[in-house]
Amino acid sequence: MRPGPALVGLFLAAAAAPACVPATYNVRAARAFANEDARRAIIDDRAADLERAVWLADEVLANTAYSPGDAWVAALRLDDDEGERLRERFEEAAPYDGEHEVPLAKLYRVKLDEALARAAAPRPAPPAFARLFDALAALAAPVPAAPPPTAPPRAPAAPPPASSAAGRLPAAWQALAGHARALAAEERSVARLSAGRPLGAPDTPELAAAKGKVAGRRRALAAAQRDIAGAAAELRAASAGQEPAATIARDALRVTSFLLRMHTEALAVAPYVVKQARRVARGEPGYGATAARAEALSRVLEEQREALSACAEALAVPARTPLEDTAGFEMQESLLEQGRAISLDAVHLQLKSDVELLFFHQLASPNSSGGINDYRGRTRRLAYDVDPVFMVGGRALLTYDFEHVRNAARLNAGFKTDRLFSSGGDIAYDNSLGKLIGLNGFASDVFDIGADLVGISTSLKIARFTSGNVTELAVDPVTGRDAGAVASAPFQLLVRQIDVGFDVTKLFPEAADDVYLEELLVGFRYMDYKLPRIFYALREREPGTGNVYVFERQSPAQSVTSRFYQGGFSLRMGNGEWPRLAPFGDLGLYGGAGPVRYAFSADPAVPGGPREVDEATMIALSGNLSVGLRLRLTSYLSRLRLLTELSYNVEAVGQGIVSSIHATRRGDETTYTVGRKIDIGGFDLFHGPRLLAVLVL
Repeated sequence: MRPGPALVGLFLAAAAAPACVPATYNVRAARAFANEDARRAIIDDRAADLERAVWLADEVLANTAYSPGDAWVAALRLDDDEGERLRERFEEAAPYDGEHEVPLAKLYRVKLDEALARAAAPRPAPPAFARLFDALAALAAPVPAAPPPTAPPRAPAAPPPASSAAGRLPAAWQALAGHARALAAEERSVARLSAGRPLGAPDTPELAAAKGKVAGRRRALAAAQRDIAGAAAELRAASAGQEPAATIARDALRVTSFLLRMHTEALAVAPYVVKQARRVARGEPGYGATAARAEALSRVLEEQREALSACAEALAVPARTPLEDTAGFEMQESLLEQGRAISLDAVHLQLKSDVELLFFHQLASPNSSGGINDYRGRTRRLAYDVDPVFMVGGRALLTYDFEHVRNAARLNAGFKTDRLFSSGGDIAYDNSLGKLIGLNGFASDVFDIGADLVGISTSLKIARFTSGNVTELAVDPVTGRDAGAVASAPFQLLVRQIDVGFDVTKLFPEAADDVYLEELLVGFRYMDYKLPRIFYALREREPGTGNVYVFERQSPAQSVTSRFYQGGFSLRMGNGEWPRLAPFGDLGLYGGAGPVRYAFSADPAVPGGPREVDEATMIALSGNLSVGLRLRLTSYLSRLRLLTELSYNVEAVGQGIVSSIHATRRGDETTYTVGRKIDIGGFDLFHGPRLLAVLVL
C-alpha cells in the first residue's frame, strides 16, 4: 500500500513548519523525544546525525560522480522491513540500549552512507558527470542522444554554462548553506544583545547593527531560494522522452526524494536535541556549544529541505513518477504515522486507580499577643473533629491527541464517579468544562475539545466528609486557655472547588521545558463549603499602625457558608511522565472574595437574645502546595505506559472581613490601614496523601 498524494502533501506541509517545533512526527515525535532523560551520549549521537545529514546532502549532490543508471542510486531503497532491520541494529546497542527511540533520520543516513560507499568503488568506465548537479543542469538543457555501444567511453561531461538557472544550482546550494549557518549565529548575537533590555527601549548601535545583519542575511537566503526555485522551474519543463534524459530524471528524483525524507526526519528530532543539550549545558556550561551547533544545523536543514522539496516536486514531472511513489517515501512508518496519529496512535485508553486520604483541620490562631492578632478576652471557640475521608477510586478514559496537543479530547469510558470504595465520606473529580456550564453528552465533549485545543484546563473536586463533630469550648479570657467543652454536635462538610485556567506554557513551550515547568495555569477558582463558625471582631491596638489587633467582641456559634470567587495561578514543576523516576511539585495561590451572612448578639450580656444580622464581603486567600514522586514502570519505547504518583497535598484557606479603614495623615502623605476586621480565628486546612496509578494503552 502506497501513501496517497493527500497524505504526502500533509507530510510536506507539516515539514515546512519552522525548525523550532517538531516538524515531522508532531504527536509521535513529542511522545518519542519530548521528555527523555537528557543524556550526553544520546544528544551527541543525534547531533552527529544532524551534521552528517547536512554533509551527505552536499556530498551526494556536489561531490559524487554519476552516470545514468548507476548502482549507487539504485541502492537508495528503504522499505518497512529494511527499516525494522536497521532499527534493531541500533536499538539495543549503545548509546540507545533499548531505552531511547532511534530516529528515522539515522536509518536514512545509514542507507546514504552505504550508497556513497558503492559510488566510490571502481567503475568499468569514466562517469558521465562529475556530480549530480551537472546531470540536473544537463537535464534542463537539451541532452544529446546516447552514443552507439561501439563508441569509446566518454570523459565526464563539462559543467553546463552558468547562465541557465539549472547551471547556477551548485552556487545557489552552496550559498544557501553558508547563509543559513551565518544567520543562526547572527540571530544568537541579536538574542544576546537583547537579553535583559526593557521592553520598548531603543536599540543600541551594536544591537541595531546586529539586526541589520540579520535582515541582510535573510534577504540573501531568500535570493538563494529564488535561484533554486528558478532551477526547479527549468527541471519541471525538461523533456525526458529519450534516453539518457529519462534515466537521469528518474535517478535524480530518487536521490532528491531520499535526501528530502532524511532532512524531514532530521528536522523532527532536531528541536529535542537542542532542548536536551540546553538542559545538560545548565550543569556543564561548556556543553552550550552543542546546543548552538544543533540550532545552526536545524537552520541549514530547514533551508536545504525547502530546496530539496522544490526540486523533487519539479523532477516528478519529467520522471513521470508521483512523489509518493519515490524511494524517499517507500518506508511508510513515519509518513503513515502522521495518518495513524489521526486515528490509532493518537487514541489512548487510560485506566486510573486512585487512593486518597483527606483530612480537615482548623489551625487556630494563637491567643497571645505574639502574633498580629491578640484574641485574649474571648470566651468561646470551636474545635472540629472530623474523620478523614479514605477513598479508593477508578476511572476509564478514552483520550485523543491532536497535532501538538496531547489528550485534547477526553471521553469517559467507564465510571461516572471516581469512587470504588470509601469511608468517612467520598471524593469526586471531573475535568469537563462543558458539564460545569450545563452542557451534556456530545455537546459537552465537543466543547471540551475546543477548550483543550486553546489551552483551557478545568478541574472540579468535590469532597464530602460525613462523620464529624464540632465542639464549643470555653476559653479563659485572661489566659486564653481552654476551660472545657460547653456543647457538642455532629456535622457534615461538603467542599466544592472548581479551577478554570489557561495553560501559559503553550505560549512558550521551549522555555517551559528548559525550566522543567510542566504546567502554569492562570485563571479562576470557585470554592464553597459550610461550617459552624464563631466570628471575632478585632480592632487596632494603636490606630494607624496596623501592627497588632486586639479582641473587641465575639459572635454566637452559627452555621456559615464560605463562598469565594478568586483569581490566581497554579503550577507544576517536574520533568514529565517519561523519566523513570522524577520528583514533582505543585504550587497554587489564589485571592478573591465572596458574600457572607453572619450575626452578632445585639446584647452580648444576653446569650440567645436578639441578633444583629449583617451581610458583607469576605476576603479570602487560598494556597496549595504538594510534593510528590512519579515512577514509570514500563520502558520508554513501550506504547503501554504504567505510571505511579505518590504525593502529599496541603491546601490552606484564610478568610476575613474588613469592617473599617483607618486613614492617618502625616504631612503630605496619607496612610491607610485596616481599622477593624472580623475573622474566624484561624485557617482551614485540607491535606493528605494521594497515590495515583495510571495505565495508558
